[in-house]
Amino acid sequence: MSYEKKLMVRHSIASIIALALFGASRFIYSAVISRRFGVEVLGIANSLISQAFLIAIPLSFFAVALGKYASEFLAKGEDSRIRSIATWGFSFPFLGILIGPFNIYLALLSTLRAFQLTFRSFIYGLHRGEVYAYTMILAFFFFLGGFISENYYLPYIVLLLTISLFAFFYLVKNGLFGRPKARDFKLLVNYSSFAFLGTLSGVFLVQGPYFLSEKLASPRVAGIVSASLSSAFLLTYLPQVFQSAVMPLYSYKYGKDEMDYVKRLAESSTRILSFFVAIIVFILILLGREILSIIFGFNLGNEFYLALMAIETYIAYNPSIVALNSTKYVKYGTFVALFGALASSIFWLLLIAPFGEYGAVGGLFSGYLIILIGTALISRKKLGVSFNSYFPFATALLFQSLIFMSKIAVLAGFGVYLVLRRNEIRESLEVFKSLWIERQ
Repeated sequence: MSYEKKLMVRHSIASIIALALFGASRFIYSAVISRRFGVEVLGIANSLISQAFLIAIPLSFFAVALGKYASEFLAKGEDSRIRSIATWGFSFPFLGILIGPFNIYLALLSTLRAFQLTFRSFIYGLHRGEVYAYTMILAFFFFLGGFISENYYLPYIVLLLTISLFAFFYLVKNGLFGRPKARDFKLLVNYSSFAFLGTLSGVFLVQGPYFLSEKLASPRVAGIVSASLSSAFLLTYLPQVFQSAVMPLYSYKYGKDEMDYVKRLAESSTRILSFFVAIIVFILILLGREILSIIFGFNLGNEFYLALMAIETYIAYNPSIVALNSTKYVKYGTFVALFGALASSIFWLLLIAPFGEYGAVGGLFSGYLIILIGTALISRKKLGVSFNSYFPFATALLFQSLIFMSKIAVLAGFGVYLVLRRNEIRESLEVFKSLWIERQ
């Protein structure tokens, strides 16, 4: 098996474990808090956690750049520069301590989350994604133990604290800190000034509905939004697996000036990822709302369907925007992400108060759709990514929208979709077959 495929397989397996656990943590947390303390407390708790996760982005200012340049320096054998950027990158999260006098929980959660994001990006850049998987497995057990307490913030505090402590000792033990160099600081700043804005925009779109629903509507609306989105966002671990596993490969190939490989990887990833997610969304539309209503202890409405479609839209553009951010076109990916976040903000301000949970989820869907259109146009122009790679997503969304008529209509549309997308079925089977044969 080639180095690239070995790297993708190893990182994908590690990412599936780690990101699935972290993605499941928000769902498990929402379900337990809702059943134990009620939907209003769920809304309040998720509002503060979302604010902390948003603040963690400026605190992890160098995270994305660390992953990119760690991979490039690894390819060039520049170990001293890897240690230099690590020292710069891991110093920033500690600024979160300054928030302590205002809100201790906000300070703890944002600081620990920033350290986790920085470690995750850096360790994948070094092609050691399995280390993060081991860390996440260990931390997840502490997370579950946190529910013993009456403090409903404790599960996330112990989860992130475990990851941060493990990460720090791992970095020290393996000599990954070194003397920081001025030129590396400048390099990180130049890249991060744009990558950071794009990351901040993406996280704002994820976390914004949670706390804006509480601020603009009520804790109950925020609780309903938390239930729908924490369920729908489980789907996002698939593109996060892709991003963590493949972004270092994008940067590695970009460092070797193999742009045609980057284009083909973006196209095939978009097609296959969109197809798999579409299948899952069809199933969740047909069965998910009733099951989740039992789990959370209150009835979800049609906002759940719209939440699924919003996340599906995000997943569809993810491979191309990751490709842009992994190359010299990071500015373009950042601008389109900022524009989408701005559009969602406007929709939220206008729609949440009068329409509650529907306004929150509808604003999210609108922002993601704007980003998808912009990303498709830019990646086509700069990387040559074909519009055809988005067809599995577009056709799925068309048939899934039939849910607002009836489930029978969606079921029929599901069957038609499988017939229309039979090429993706064959392509997916061939990919798995080739990987299986090469592993033997």
